[in-house]
Amino acid sequence: MKALAPLPTAPPCLGGRLTRGLPAKGPAFALTTLLLAALLLAACARDAVPPKAPLPVAVQPVAALAVPAGDQSALANRYTAVLAPRELVSLAFKVPGYVDEIDPKALDKGSRVTRGQVLARLRENDYKARVAQARSTLEEARASLVLAVNDQERNARLYRDKVISRGEQDRTDERKGVAQARVAQAAAALEQAEINLRDASLASPMDGLVVRRDVERGSLVNQGGVAFVLADLSSVKAVFGLPDQDVARISPGSPLAVTTEALPGREFTGTVSAVSPSADPKSRAFDVEVTIPNPERLLRDGMVVSVRQGAAGARDSLAAVPLHALAKPLGGDSFLVHVLAEKDGRAYAQARGVEVAGVKGDMVTVRSGLVPGERVITRGATLAADGQEVRVIR
Repeated sequence: MKALAPLPTAPPCLGGRLTRGLPAKGPAFALTTLLLAALLLAACARDAVPPKAPLPVAVQPVAALAVPAGDQSALANRYTAVLAPRELVSLAFKVPGYVDEIDPKALDKGSRVTRGQVLARLRENDYKARVAQARSTLEEARASLVLAVNDQERNARLYRDKVISRGEQDRTDERKGVAQARVAQAAAALEQAEINLRDASLASPMDGLVVRRDVERGSLVNQGGVAFVLADLSSVKAVFGLPDQDVARISPGSPLAVTTEALPGREFTGTVSAVSPSADPKSRAFDVEVTIPNPERLLRDGMVVSVRQGAAGARDSLAAVPLHALAKPLGGDSFLVHVLAEKDGRAYAQARGVEVAGVKGDMVTVRSGLVPGERVITRGATLAADGQEVRVIR
């Protein structure tokens, strides 16, 4: 007797095995089994979730909106920076002592000083005395050396004539060597004493302005204690962060426009002096240093300035899109839009961040993030998601 084939298992949408109401064997059993399997598959097909339909959207090409002459500032990205001196120098006395004199021209903050100008002096009497003592010691050492040389020459003749022993000759040579060493030591001490005397005067190493003064006449200063802080403001520098999408348009030597609310109506031209080769790990921005000539000394340390990039560039228009193409704000002047992308004959929404420059009627101008000719989603922009399949409606 042949074993019967097992009954088919019902798909999960119906659950379990079906065992009731079926013939036990024979052709009827096989036919019934096939019919039942077909019915089960049809039932599951009716219960399956249909694929999500593409989102119907309307699109519009990105336009190029001309910027009127005299309004070229709209073309440029603006960045905020704080001015710093071209050079900031802390001056300190190399020797300790009491401050005996301060140049009246260096008394006040903001006073101008010139290269080589003596700003302050310590009491020099002690250092002059040390110079005199060192000079006297050197003279004594030289006199001792003369005697040692004479003794060495005399004993050398006596040794050749076999009047004195080799040991006496060696001792004479040794005394000469000691005398020579004392002369060298005394000469070095005199040189150091003269250096200390010169260091009792503190001179400016450059033309600049007094930013800070930390000494008073009669005060005791320690070696290395800061007495003045000077700033070279013949030119100033500012450092700002540039996002990666804009850093390719900047290179050393590029001109930039600089303005500050402290000097309304004045615009200064700066030059990019350095671009960081790597981005800041936190902000992901590239540090750009700009140097601004400051012959009139109008720009000061600590001023907040606005740096305008690209004002001298070739663009005379901005990308523009309908106002309702902006899906949602991202913070500041940044917004999210969806650009139409196509792949394998299908259309998809591609999320992109843009920086808005301004509003012109029902259009918004965009500084970065879009190129004229690209198609952005207008109707359905707030419903679309990045990578979602869409269907363009007319």
